[in-house]
Amino acid sequence: MTMIVEFGWFLDRAPWAYARPGLNHVRVGRKNLIGLLQTRLGLTCPETPNAERVSQYLGLLEHLDSPDAWFHRSLEADPWSTAHELLAARDDAVANGWDGTLPTTVSGPAHDAAPSPLLRTLAAAERASREIAGGELAPSLADDVVELLDELRSSPLPLGIDELVLQHPEPTFPAVWRRLIAELRDRGVQVSEAPEPAGRPELTVLAAETEWEAAEQVARWLAAGANTSTAVVCSDPTSVLDQYLTMHRLPHLGVGARSPWRAQDQLIPLFFELLWEPVNVHLLAEFLTVPDSPVRRRAARHLLRALAQEPGTRGLAWDAAIAAIGEDEGLGPELAAVLDQTFSTRLLCDLEHRRPSGRQLVEASAWFAAALNARAAVVPRLAPTAAQLKRVLTLVAPRARVSRRDLRRIVSSVVTPAAEPLVPAEAAPWLRLNHLVELGEDVDDAIWWGFQSAATPSARRWDAHDAAALAQVGVDLPTPHELTALAVRETLAAAGRCKRLVVVQIGQRNGERVDSNPLLEALVERYGGVPGQPDTNLGERIAAATRAPSSLTDGSGVWRLAGRTARLNRAEARRPEAPDAVQEVGANTALAPESLSYSQLEVLLGCSMRWALERKGGLRVPDAADIPTGGRMIGTFAHRVIEALHGTLRAEYRAVPKDEEITAVIEDLLPQFASELLLPGQKARRLTVVHAITEAARVFFRGLEKAGVALQEVEKPIVKDLQLVVGDGVLTVPVRGSADAVGIDEQGRTVVVDLKWYNSAKYVREKIKDGTALQLALYQWALHEDEIPPDEPTAYFLLKQHAFASAHEHFGMKIPRREGPEELWGRAIRSAEFTVDQVLAGRVTATKPVEDAFAAAAEASGGEPATIEELETASGRLYVQPGCRFCHFGALCGLRGDYS
Repeated sequence: MTMIVEFGWFLDRAPWAYARPGLNHVRVGRKNLIGLLQTRLGLTCPETPNAERVSQYLGLLEHLDSPDAWFHRSLEADPWSTAHELLAARDDAVANGWDGTLPTTVSGPAHDAAPSPLLRTLAAAERASREIAGGELAPSLADDVVELLDELRSSPLPLGIDELVLQHPEPTFPAVWRRLIAELRDRGVQVSEAPEPAGRPELTVLAAETEWEAAEQVARWLAAGANTSTAVVCSDPTSVLDQYLTMHRLPHLGVGARSPWRAQDQLIPLFFELLWEPVNVHLLAEFLTVPDSPVRRRAARHLLRALAQEPGTRGLAWDAAIAAIGEDEGLGPELAAVLDQTFSTRLLCDLEHRRPSGRQLVEASAWFAAALNARAAVVPRLAPTAAQLKRVLTLVAPRARVSRRDLRRIVSSVVTPAAEPLVPAEAAPWLRLNHLVELGEDVDDAIWWGFQSAATPSARRWDAHDAAALAQVGVDLPTPHELTALAVRETLAAAGRCKRLVVVQIGQRNGERVDSNPLLEALVERYGGVPGQPDTNLGERIAAATRAPSSLTDGSGVWRLAGRTARLNRAEARRPEAPDAVQEVGANTALAPESLSYSQLEVLLGCSMRWALERKGGLRVPDAADIPTGGRMIGTFAHRVIEALHGTLRAEYRAVPKDEEITAVIEDLLPQFASELLLPGQKARRLTVVHAITEAARVFFRGLEKAGVALQEVEKPIVKDLQLVVGDGVLTVPVRGSADAVGIDEQGRTVVVDLKWYNSAKYVREKIKDGTALQLALYQWALHEDEIPPDEPTAYFLLKQHAFASAHEHFGMKIPRREGPEELWGRAIRSAEFTVDQVLAGRVTATKPVEDAFAAAAEASGGEPATIEELETASGRLYVQPGCRFCHFGALCGLRGDYS
């Protein structure tokens, strides 16, 4: 049986055969040809991962390093990247026949000088790898080429290859590969060149605006033919196209996107980011919730709730969560101690003089490694992740010092992006390729999905001086221009094997414009043209070959593209309908509120649907999404600073803290309530926030002292029953919560101050002016026995603006208000009774959509009232604005989504 090997520069991923399959005919590229020859000559060996080779080369560079070494400063700043870059240069030179020798001088115009520092460094590393005990560099594909050249001259083993068919002319291969081909010829292998395809395809450019539009046309084109002589080239992921193929009952192509965001690929990078101080609570939340997390789900829930209360790992909430884990019989104190040490008490430091050793990193990762191995034993998909972790720890362990950046580099070298399609590929009648250059047989039709993303391997750009130096020792480096020209040549040749070629282009992806592929010009130059107009310019020829989706269907409903037709039937127009803003769920006494806080009361009055979904439906955002950040985090932090300062002042019977006391409290609470501000890159923001809270604390306590108010309690608990008259009688609802600051003035009246962190003071001041400051009225009601809140001093303190806002004279210029707390409370009670009555009757309302519809109808009819707010006010009820900015259920009420 004759063994025929077809060899081309770009054929490593090409299928062996399509129309004429056979065991004696293979199609290979560089890597596969080397593998085949190594197998025949008995030279195969275990493949060494590139990350391990980088580690070995880094050891060689550290052996060669000295203060005056050319690479010294780079190695000092980023050792792993330096080793990675120099190893890539070494491998490129070796792959083209370099054996580590250099000329004494480099001759030629403007090159009469010694070899460059780069080449001298590479040569010194080659010598060191041979001379140093244990310093040998593991071979790679680059070393295999040189080894094969030597072995082909000396090995007596038969190759078992009768014919080598070159896909493109022998002179187009790089010099070292021409030597390899010559050695094969000397061993008796018949070398021939495949004939140049003589076909001239009918070229069509399908120009769609988005990949969704393009996918619809491509799927229709595939459905319109038998596809027994069709090639589908996929240079882009096919997740969108596969959805349209499903609609036509066609097989999936199953090409996935290369992405580092697969859950199992995130475990290792996330874990190693969490070992360093300061802790990143958002990454910690991701680690706790990522699928296949080694942290038990119950333990993760305890920790996430602690982070939602206090976004840090050094506070009371964290300690309580650790204690709860320890007391849980299914978790235990051992797991609690490990989690506390890993993510809180034993974080590593990245300061230069305190960086951990590799051994310390391995010890810090011991729990993670054990947990991941245990999970991999029962979840097979985690076995590669466990192997990657073992490789990372093996590379890290010998290092004397490891910085955070070094660790990131090592992890990214080991955990590389992988492709995982949403649906797997299925058996299909067509031939699937990654690039048109892989097409080795004649087909009737070819369609190229992802044409603009199509790329071929590129070459390293060498300095002209270095290229001349290597040429003097017999190393002929191919230039990027030569390899690009070869890629274009082979793509054009492959196009000649088609009768019809459809190239798919899109205008935008994910809202960003997509650049054109220059290869289109070469295809149109060779195969495009305007019939009867041979002298048209290239732009006109591209336009003549281009088809827009809107031009593919004629007036009779017949769709045509590249020799295929389909008849389309007009679909019935179906407009999406928004959900009903008012839902009738049936009367049910279980819908009655069991208790209320101020925030829950505000939600109930503002939007009963949101309240019902949250309080009765149990819908909520995931724990990881509930961790405070931004203004919410800073506001909580400022509250806790005020509370801590008051505790100190109360114990010592003082009214105003010292500046150093404020600073000390802020520094103590920052890791507990705002650890986000301690992360790298947050210094300017941290200084701004610290300054704002420092000044706010100073102004707050001095303002109370000036107003003659003695601060008694901060975060004072309140509990009082609210009596609501509803259809079935009186409903008693406990009101629970806490008032930010409660004191007493010189007249013995109760003073309530609520702390707010807002970017603007306008909203708060308008609430006071309009007489709608329900929160202050509720606190006064809860702190007194009467059912009507007294008109005693209340105020908002605006932390960011360092100012009080109040309708009372205690706090500077008072804001005139339209009505007092008695009238406000009466309207609020009537509103609460009306809303609860509606809810008990099974009627829940999404206020904002109802408001919009009411306003539109009022505007159309010119009637009064014009808004829901006016209607509520005229009815004697309090209008509360729905908090849609803070609601997560907009898709359920129709507020979010396009229903036009």
